[in-house]
Amino acid sequence: MIISRITSGLGNQLFQYAAARHLALKNKTDLYLDLSYYRQTYATDTPRSFKLGQFSVPYRMLHQSPLRYVSKATKLLPNRSLPPVFLFLKEKHFHFDEQVVNARANCITLDGFWQSEAYFRDNAETIRRELTLTGTPSPEFGYYQQLIANTPIPVSIHIRRGDYVNHPEFSKTFGFVGLDYYAQALNQLTEQFDTIRLFVFSDDKAWVRENLPLPDDTVFVQNTGPDSDVADLVLMSHCRHHIIANSSFSWWGAWLNPNPDKLVITPRQWYKQQPTWNTKDLLPSTWLAL
Repeated sequence: MIISRITSGLGNQLFQYAAARHLALKNKTDLYLDLSYYRQTYATDTPRSFKLGQFSVPYRMLHQSPLRYVSKATKLLPNRSLPPVFLFLKEKHFHFDEQVVNARANCITLDGFWQSEAYFRDNAETIRRELTLTGTPSPEFGYYQQLIANTPIPVSIHIRRGDYVNHPEFSKTFGFVGLDYYAQALNQLTEQFDTIRLFVFSDDKAWVRENLPLPDDTVFVQNTGPDSDVADLVLMSHCRHHIIANSSFSWWGAWLNPNPDKLVITPRQWYKQQPTWNTKDLLPSTWLAL
């Protein structure tokens, strides 16, 4: 069995799921999700809720400690390994770790963010196919879905501010990527395509309207309800091309788009202050970093 500790927001949940799903497929075993993170709140983290239940993904819920499943065979303390029975893999560094995809044990627990396509690239088609909605995530979803479908060249643009500006920790680690990046990205798109229409996804639309010059036909997507974030991410994936933020949320909005000819423009500098984190494996090689 594969156990994945799921934490944080939707984008990180998708990375954690995809890495574990790939490992479960490779080992031909079941996938369990540990959701203990969501039983409390954290002073250093933005409050989040579990969202993967909105997708047609195969998993089982882990209702008790992973130790319960191996206690009959071992006397280990939690978070310790005893291959080939029990293997606990905690993320050692930010870039791709080949040890993870090659792991073998009766019970493997993953604890990390695993922010690289390399952790699940070999099963990309399966993961994209499984990450389809089980229902309608917002009242407005169908309207925007049809509008995007009827647009010749729809382009999603994600501007994330919120906790990137106001949260004491996230504003230091990530930070708003800046208006210059979006100006360069828009110039890049208009040079290549004549008839694009922008679909804006943002947690601060009023600020975007005031500070970012956009064409008159730009659509500001406004989903409501408890799963509006799910609606936003899936609608992003329905667009033809993408301008993403330094955010795992719009990373997934772009990655879930199966179009092989898509143009994905991304910030080159993902973190404002994480000098020891090597981001060389974060962005797919076909994406354009500015």
